[in-house]
Amino acid sequence: MNNYRRAWAEINPSHIAHNLRAVKNVIPSLTRLMGIVKGDAYGHGIVPVAETLLANGVDALGVAICEEGITLRETGINAPTLIMGFTPDPLLDEVLRLGLVQTVFSPSGAVALSDAAKRAGKRAQVHIKIDTGMSRLGFLPKRENIEAICEIARDPMLDVQGIYTHCATSDALENGFVYEQRARFAWVLSELETRGLRVPVKHMSNSGAVAQTLFAPDSDGLFMDIVRVGVMLYGLPPSHEMGEVCSPLCLKPAMRLFSQVSMVKELASGVGISYGHLFTTARPTTIAVIPVGYADGYPRRLTHGGRVLIRGCFAPIVGAICMDQCMVDVTDIPGVTPGDTVTMLGEPGITADDLADIVGTIGYEIVCGIGKRVPRVYINGN
Repeated sequence: MNNYRRAWAEINPSHIAHNLRAVKNVIPSLTRLMGIVKGDAYGHGIVPVAETLLANGVDALGVAICEEGITLRETGINAPTLIMGFTPDPLLDEVLRLGLVQTVFSPSGAVALSDAAKRAGKRAQVHIKIDTGMSRLGFLPKRENIEAICEIARDPMLDVQGIYTHCATSDALENGFVYEQRARFAWVLSELETRGLRVPVKHMSNSGAVAQTLFAPDSDGLFMDIVRVGVMLYGLPPSHEMGEVCSPLCLKPAMRLFSQVSMVKELASGVGISYGHLFTTARPTTIAVIPVGYADGYPRRLTHGGRVLIRGCFAPIVGAICMDQCMVDVTDIPGVTPGDTVTMLGEPGITADDLADIVGTIGYEIVCGIGKRVPRVYINGN
């Protein structure tokens, strides 16, 4: 079947299941687990990944936007699903209709959701977001906001089921700010309880916080009632510097990117390759053309330092990566022919983090960026 494909991303659900089990083994047994499937499950496919996670014991799902929750519901996935980001007012009716859980991070957002709940004739499920240091969405830990949250909880149309915050620096080694965030969150919870509001579910841990438990013994207080795990489920550490810390988990990357050689060409010395002639051959050179480019999510910045695997050997990118194609030097790899399989992502030396280091980003962006015109192929096996 792959002979018919220009390029394909191979997704291994068994690796996702393995990574989930690895995380479950390091969190308390009574702590629930929310699988984060935003961004099309970090590029891995939201529906197949959600099905895999639910089959292997996650308690809830987390998405960034309402449309992702709609996709889950339309495909029959009815697990508790938290929308962690902003939902425009016109979509709040869909939140109510589909039984999604909406994050509330401002008084005006609470009013809009309450109005939608009245129209629907049903209470809206709500988690309150506290900004303890991310400086994005959320109520700042101030006394006036304590009162605002209590007012939201008194709204008969809003069912405040949870409250959470988000770690800003948990993916960095030896930092104290995550504990400052924990202290700020604890203050908010204490102030709410003083006023008689005890929210049933509290959470703040992400993948970085899970990694912190392997590095800092006193970080288990980050777990609370739910752990929200994202990037670890896909086999990536929360950051490059945490790669070694996460090694005991034996995470398995779940995505590999493949293509095939479309042409092999012999060039003389002194020949420029691709746009701008950023590369000129310094010897008689054999190049292989690969029908993948930045429109597929293969970053143009890999023009300098990128490489692929062909016939078990690394071949460096030569010349600027184009929208739909790139070229590699296979002079020292005997026997390369059109149709040969090319591995572009997902093996040692070309992991998402390896590519991220070259282009100056993070592994998350690499896997999330693999474009929709690259089909996902789901495989079984180890």
